[in-house]
Amino acid sequence: MQPQTEQILATLQVIIEPKSGFHLPGHEDGGYICPFVWDASQNGEFNILNLSRSQGWLKLTDTDATIKNWQTMDYANNFNSFSLNSSDKTAWADKIETLFQILSQSLQDMESFNVKTSSYFPENDSVGLIVGKTTDENWVAVCPTFYKETNIPQGQISRSPVIHSMSAQTLGENTLNLVSQLQAITSELGIIHLEGDLGGGYYYSYDYQIVYSAAETKELAIAQALQASGALEISQFQNFYPDKEYLQDWYRNSEAKYAKYDKLNKFLNHAFAKVMMYRFSFWTQENIYIIGETQCGDWAGLYIESEFVYNP
Repeated sequence: MQPQTEQILATLQVIIEPKSGFHLPGHEDGGYICPFVWDASQNGEFNILNLSRSQGWLKLTDTDATIKNWQTMDYANNFNSFSLNSSDKTAWADKIETLFQILSQSLQDMESFNVKTSSYFPENDSVGLIVGKTTDENWVAVCPTFYKETNIPQGQISRSPVIHSMSAQTLGENTLNLVSQLQAITSELGIIHLEGDLGGGYYYSYDYQIVYSAAETKELAIAQALQASGALEISQFQNFYPDKEYLQDWYRNSEAKYAKYDKLNKFLNHAFAKVMMYRFSFWTQENIYIIGETQCGDWAGLYIESEFVYNP
């Protein structure tokens, strides 16, 4: 780690104080915010794939296990409104088998990952993501959608979404043909709309479906697929608590808290040319990185971890 990065981390530590609390909406027990630095020597280049693997959110698994997971819809079964008759379940499983045949015939170097879903569920209750390379040397990633409980208002963290979408100009002919096939089969699979009460008056509304992405690199294809799934939000960070009124509605010592975060905002925007926000949401659990690249090439900033708590 370069001296400049060490200085940035030290300053952040002074501003936010050790294990400083950070309360997201609905997270009654609170969360915490702390300084963060990416260790490239241990984890490789900073990107969504390497970050997810370093945190255990993506773990290599067997492709057959992922297809079975998609066919049985284990994740959707966690919602108490999920209900399909045996005929619908068989039709879904057959279409997933067709999807797998399309992928296996069109992709090389195919890999499958288990994606973390929630700390509420058993370790083996996960969702699979498949990624592979086309003959055009492009990459395609496929996975189901995820549910997230917490809405983070702009009044708490102001940011501008960064949407990485597929670009026909950068994809080869064979890749575009595969994308067309994926569009057709996922349209046939359709959307399973789920809504209900998770207990304690916490209502949910969620669309379960299979999503996909295609990009020039493996890392970008996975990032785009995770964005489409709802598990990942990528934004350009602007500031914490842009409006004093939000703090006044939630905290007694709002003036002191506003002064603290105003100082933090000014430092972040001074230390980095661009500050990014990467938000990984797994049902109730939030993992948020507000980071930038230093002039010496390190990635550093803040990490927020918190969990929504149901009180039935």
